Amino acid sequence: MIGLFLTALAVGARAAPAHADFESGWQAYKAGDLSAAVEVWTEAGEAGDARAQYNLGVLHDRGLGVERNLQSALKWWRRAALQEHRSAQHNIALTLIERGAAADLSEAVGWLEKAASAGFVRSQYSLGKMYETGFGVAADENRAFHLISQAAEGGLVSAQYSLGKIYRDGRGAEADPVLAAQWFARSAEQGYAKAQSRLATRYRTGEGVPQDLIEALKWASLAQTQGDEEAAELSLELRGLLSPQEIAEAENRAGNFRP
Repeated sequence: MIGLFLTALAVGARAAPAHADFESGWQAYKAGDLSAAVEVWTEAGEAGDARAQYNLGVLHDRGLGVERNLQSALKWWRRAALQEHRSAQHNIALTLIERGAAADLSEAVGWLEKAASAGFVRSQYSLGKMYETGFGVAADENRAFHLISQAAEGGLVSAQYSLGKIYRDGRGAEADPVLAAQWFARSAEQGYAKAQSRLATRYRTGEGVPQDLIEALKWASLAQTQGDEEAAELSLELRGLLSPQEIAEAENRAGNFRP
């Protein structure tokens, strides 16, 4: 999925000296005056402000303040991307991937490579998954491991979960149940339901962590509240194994959890 969010700061972009214009557009957007925001950002974007160009791409993609137009979104994102705006590069790539044409995939990989090499974690992860599955590129488990590891170290929750699976399955790296559990835990601590479910399973079996049925029920309960069906089944099993006091303790831990 494309990370469509507006930017208020010049992160990873060389913004032209149109600061005041950009900020007045931002204030108009926050006040709900989308037409004014579009007008101001269009002027700033034409003058070369990468933040304004990126935000215009988002507005055109969403149809906010303007008629929804993907080509216009791509036009503005490309202008921002050429100024090294990483979110713009990423959004271009994922938009092209959704089209599915071979030429689009080739261009998409190029933009992801640029953003990933600059440390943009979402592009590192997306590109890593492409290498993992052989989608749009030649499958390369080692390259996938490298990219997903970078994104995981950068704090991306889905990458941390995927890295846990890599260490669990031994694909692209040697299987290591302890590291698998550690990465599932880092993702779970951020509130990612799939990772919470996997971590619960590990506490249930003692794989990579000391067996702890109370902790298993805590994580299974947290994942279950987010609709994870496997966690719901595990939660039911664990409640049949634990005493009422132990169940209460697990529920207390889950209630006190904050991502």
